This record gives sequence, structure tokens and C-alpha cells, in this order.
Amino acid sequence: MKMKWKLLSLVSILTILVGAFWMTKTAKADQVTNYANTASITKSDGTPLSADSSIRYWEPLAVSNNITFPNEVSIKAGDTLTLKLPEQLRFTTALTFDVLHSNGQLAGKAVTDPVTQEVTVTFTDIFEKLPLDKEMSLNFNVQVNHDSLTTPGTLNFTYNGVAYTTTVEEKEVVPVSPAVYKTGYQDPNDPSIIHWQALINSKQAAIDNLTLTDVVGEGQEIVRDSLLAVRLQHIEGDDVDSLDEAASRPYAEDFSKNLSYQLNNTGSAVGFTYTFGNTTNNAIFISYSTRLTKSQSVGNDMTNTIAISGNNVNYSDTVGYARIESAYGKASSRQRRELTTVAETTTSASSTTTEASTTESSTAAETTTTTENSTTTEAATTTTGNASTTTEAGTTTTEEKTTSGGDQTTTTIEGPLTTNATTSSKETVKQKVKFVLPSTGEQAGLWLTAIGVVIVIVAGVYFYRTRR
Repeated sequence: MKMKWKLLSLVSILTILVGAFWMTKTAKADQVTNYANTASITKSDGTPLSADSSIRYWEPLAVSNNITFPNEVSIKAGDTLTLKLPEQLRFTTALTFDVLHSNGQLAGKAVTDPVTQEVTVTFTDIFEKLPLDKEMSLNFNVQVNHDSLTTPGTLNFTYNGVAYTTTVEEKEVVPVSPAVYKTGYQDPNDPSIIHWQALINSKQAAIDNLTLTDVVGEGQEIVRDSLLAVRLQHIEGDDVDSLDEAASRPYAEDFSKNLSYQLNNTGSAVGFTYTFGNTTNNAIFISYSTRLTKSQSVGNDMTNTIAISGNNVNYSDTVGYARIESAYGKASSRQRRELTTVAETTTSASSTTTEASTTESSTAAETTTTTENSTTTEAATTTTGNASTTTEAGTTTTEEKTTSGGDQTTTTIEGPLTTNATTSSKETVKQKVKFVLPSTGEQAGLWLTAIGVVIVIVAGVYFYRTRR
């Protein structure tokens, strides 16, 4: 008895587990490949990329993709679509952005990957609900991949089946201000992080009581652990010509821990100051990161200001800029229309008019017989829309004249015989098209679970009765 109970229990548990597995098992996501893409690539000023144009070494390019899907292509939640850049182009940072449907709902999430140079969209169920006239646009910025273009010159590549040719200019060498210089760039892996670098007193002039003040732009906060502020070693006759040189030159002093921070109302650092209490003839290098506190619009630039003052120098400041690469997407589609059938029926009574016959008799010597029949029929008219049928009978006139010898008999039967019948029926029937999906794993799982529950109940009753 115990063995039977254990066996029944085991079978029931296995049945329930299998059902639960099928219920939680999701449909395998597919890669959407059946689509048409009309793409374009333009320069930062909006002009199309062409063989007659040239682009700056670091110039961003705007890529626009307008994608349409055939109605017969089914796109379900979890399906993906991937676009790949040619090796001559690259994403500058990893971005995640929404693809919004025209009805305000989320159509998908898109991600750019600087490692694979791909953008991948993962769809929601919006195209299951609205499956007709499916469209989507993806817009993002790219740059020339300098790893594949070691020297400036002619750039040839193909994107979405279209060949592009342009000229890449020489890399710009931005002169460093002898007083203060600052710039920034977006992190390639985390778009919410901006890296800033500043160089002060690159000519290594002697400055008394040098005070520096740094203030980040709106929408940023300083990542304190990232901040490095140092005086570089003074090398006579060897000025610091670039940020790269500043980053590699040995330090004379690290004063990163001695800064006085300016805080906002949330307690986050948004600026700092520092004063050298004596004369310094060292170049000063500052490097740190800021975190964006809100999302930025496409192509927006973030700012960062640094200023210096001293006893023997004029106040000087500069604004550094960091381009924020962003992307956006849109989608649209519509639902299937309801099938509606309308019929209209109206019936009016028929009308028949018959004019009584007249018979006249007389006698004459002459016998003459004349028979004249005239029949006229008008064709029926039928109109279908709101269905209406009209039938009009013809008019029949029969005249018979008989003369026999001296007797004359005249018989006249005339009068329009007219029948009008108008039939119109009005009946409104609205039928909603119902789509029946095939049985899914979830339905199968429900059945298995139900069977398992029944087995458990039966086993319980059986066990209870045997115990009694």
C-alpha cells in the first residue's frame, strides 16, 4: 500500500513539474531579416556624404535608417533586428535608447555596441497587436574608424548596399593655450560618464599665488574618486605642448586630496578650487570624470569651465566641450480592420390599376375584324448598396373591333395595367474577425498541471479510504 502511494505521489509531482515547465517556457526569439531599409549618411552640417565632400578627422556622421516590414512578416515580443556598420565606421560609445511607437507605447529597445559595431533592437509585442504597415526608424551618430584608416585620404565603404566615397582630412592639432586649456569626451562603454582634462600654464611661467577654479556644466556631477590634480615636473626649455604629453610627464606634486569642493543642494560635487600659496613655475594637469544626472538630447554638448588668477597674471578662463552621442528611434503600424456587413430591406405595397372595359354593339352590312395589341414593358431597375429593387410592369392595351354584316360590335379593353413594387431591406450585421491561435505550450502545460492535480486528489482520497 505504501509503495502504491509513493508511486502515485511521484507521478503526480512529475506531472505538475512538467506542466509548470511548459507554462514558463517562452517562445524562442527570432532574428527579423525580412525588411527593406532606406538609409542615408550625412555630415554634421546635414549635407549628404559624397565623393566631392570631405570630413574632418573626428567629425561625427549621422546615420538614418527607415525600415519597413511586409504585412506577412510576424514580429513578436523578444524578436530582434540587427544592423552592422562597415569596418570603416564605428560607434563612439555604447548607447541604449527607446524606439517609441506613434501611439506612445514602447516598440522596442535598441543598443549600440562599440565592440561589435552593431545596433540591435529587441521588440515588444506592439507589432503583434498592430501588425499592418509596420515601419521603424533608427537614427544614430558614428565616426570614422581610425583603426582601419591609419592615414588620412580617400575613404570607401558600403552601407546597406550603397557605396560611399569621401575624403578624410588630416588630424587637427589643437593649439594648447599657454594659460589654460580644457576638453572632454564621452566614455566609450558608459555614455553617462564624461572624461575631462585640463592643462594650465603649459609654458611653465612663474605665477604668484595661482588660484584655479573649476565648475562643471548643468546636468553633471563630479566623480570624486576619478579626480587627479598634479603639478608636473618643470623641465627648462621643454614646454608641455599637449594633453597627451601632460598625462605622461612625471609629477612634482599631487594635490588631488587638498581641493575645496563646491556642492549642490543634493550634496554632489559640481566644482572645486585650489590656491598655491607661493610662486609656481610648473604646468598643472587635471583629469577627472563627471556623471550625467539626466539624459541628453541628440548631439548635445556638455560644458565645463576652468579659470585661473594670480598676482602677476590676468584672470583667464576657458570652456571645455564634450559631445554627447545619442540616438533615437520611432515606429508606427496599425491594427486589422473589423469586417462589417450592412444590408437594407424596405417593402412597399404593390399598386394595380385596371380600367373597366367598354362594350359597344351595332349592326351593319359590312363585316370587318381588327385586332390591335400593344404591349410595353419597362425593365426592372436594381441597385445594390443599401439594397433597393424597383419593378414597374408595362401598360397593356387591347382594342378589338368586330363588324359582321349589318351588325357592328366594338369591344375596347384599355387602361394601363401598372404594377409598382419596391423592395428594400435593411439589416445590419457586425462581425468581428476572430483570430484563433493554435494551442501553445502554455495550454499544454495547463492540461498537464490539471491532470497532475486530479491524480493527487484521487491518490489522496484513495489513501484516506484505505487508512480507514
